[in-house]
Amino acid sequence: MTSLKSDFLRTITERGYMHQCTDLDGLDKRLSQTCSAAYIGFDCTAPSLHVGSLMQIMLLRWWQKTGHKPIVLMGGGTTRIGDPSGKDEARKMLTDADIGRNMDGIKSVFGKYLSFGAGKTDAVMVNNADWLDKLNYIDFLRDYGHHFTINRMLTFDSVKLRLEREQPLTFLEFNYMLLQGYDFVELYRRNTCVLQMGGSDQWGNIINGVELGRRADQAELYGLTTKSSLEPHQTMLLLAKSAFFAFANQPS
Repeated sequence: MTSLKSDFLRTITERGYMHQCTDLDGLDKRLSQTCSAAYIGFDCTAPSLHVGSLMQIMLLRWWQKTGHKPIVLMGGGTTRIGDPSGKDEARKMLTDADIGRNMDGIKSVFGKYLSFGAGKTDAVMVNNADWLDKLNYIDFLRDYGHHFTINRMLTFDSVKLRLEREQPLTFLEFNYMLLQGYDFVELYRRNTCVLQMGGSDQWGNIINGVELGRRADQAELYGLTTKSSLEPHQTMLLLAKSAFFAFANQPS
């Protein structure tokens, strides 16, 4: 690996967060030259965040501390479908009321670690239901469906795992990959967002967004994932320093 110039990439590499990047040299060059926007998506499947979200929030925190703009994407739309990544079976379907309560429960966590506002590097929070709810299905398939191939999607771990274990993968879940890819394009158009970050289980979904942006908008987008988990001593250190990140976001 060449010597990294950007503060953000140096920091997360030194701390052992980095796992995969679609174009490390290209991203490093961009980040060392200009303030950029990046996002991480959080589906609203529970009223509080689990410990697996710890590293993702730390990524956004370091992103902001090194001079860039973080975007917190609430999955008000995609939660209705359910992400098949890393799952042996389909998620339980949630009502809109359930999703709304869960979203309210986890929103407050981010304000403890990110500075929100209208400034250049201030964080923003968006909800993908704002654009997904307005999509016309026929128009969406016509405009974006031809950019995705079943052949490629069948190679993703989230799909292969289900098929190998002879577990059903519904058409509903299969569409999740298309919608998450579209989220990236929408955030690029709205917020000039050029980077999506996530856990290693999101690699296939992130690649979809990067490639869709290139094909649909000729956009130079990037994807970055963290390792699936930290070593036990690293996890305990982070938890101690963050007071468990207030993930148990319920009143005592």
